[in-house]
Amino acid sequence: MSTDKNSIDWYNANARDYTADSSSSPYHQFYEKPAMYGLIPDIKGNTVLSLGCGAGTDSAYLKSLGADKSVGIDISSEQIKLAKEVHPECEFKVMDMEHLDFSDSTFDFAYSSLAIHYIEDWTTVFKEVYRVLKPNSYFLFSCGHPVKYAMDGANTDTDWVNKLELVKNKETKEYKITGDYVARKKLPDGFGKNTITCWRKSYAEISAEIHSSGFLIEQIIDPMPTEGMKSEFPEKYKKLTKLPEFTIFRLLKK
Repeated sequence: MSTDKNSIDWYNANARDYTADSSSSPYHQFYEKPAMYGLIPDIKGNTVLSLGCGAGTDSAYLKSLGADKSVGIDISSEQIKLAKEVHPECEFKVMDMEHLDFSDSTFDFAYSSLAIHYIEDWTTVFKEVYRVLKPNSYFLFSCGHPVKYAMDGANTDTDWVNKLELVKNKETKEYKITGDYVARKKLPDGFGKNTITCWRKSYAEISAEIHSSGFLIEQIIDPMPTEGMKSEFPEKYKKLTKLPEFTIFRLLKK
């Protein structure tokens, strides 16, 4: 299943507000972005691609690192319109990441921040990115953490609770299980009821999809929050040091 139409419609309708909110998000500013940016290789003089680029913040950052050409694609036409307005130094196209309209071996580096999980089957994306990358190039991407989003709600009157839990009755020997790590899971609520759809899957399923495309997994990183989050958002910092929100893969095309 490709990106859900409701998700595309939501991003088109909320492009400017979402961009403003996400740029100030502590999860972006003090968590996911610093970790992703720390894993970018030397791209000076290179041609680079950002998939699911949104309003182009990451494309502009890649350009600032010395990339000769920074291209961003997104399925939301309004996000691309905004990206062109704000970052004229980069090139942007409305495009589905499952069907990349680029020639083989075009790019020296590919990057995708929290975008691939809008698609149910990632295999086509991996194969397309593999195709357009030159040999010995990296694909760096982040997604929702397989453990965090395997949990199910178990709310109480006073607390918001998420659990991945196994309870065995001592007498009957029966199991009570909350959450599901193994099965692919549709996450339909996004930023509010029925706004966007994301997909959670296990590390094993992600790994199988990656290897079917030809990529090698060079690194898997569970990011840690920065000290800036500790001082400004101590409760979020405490949570993220125990339970990651996202995970990051760095893949290599040999």
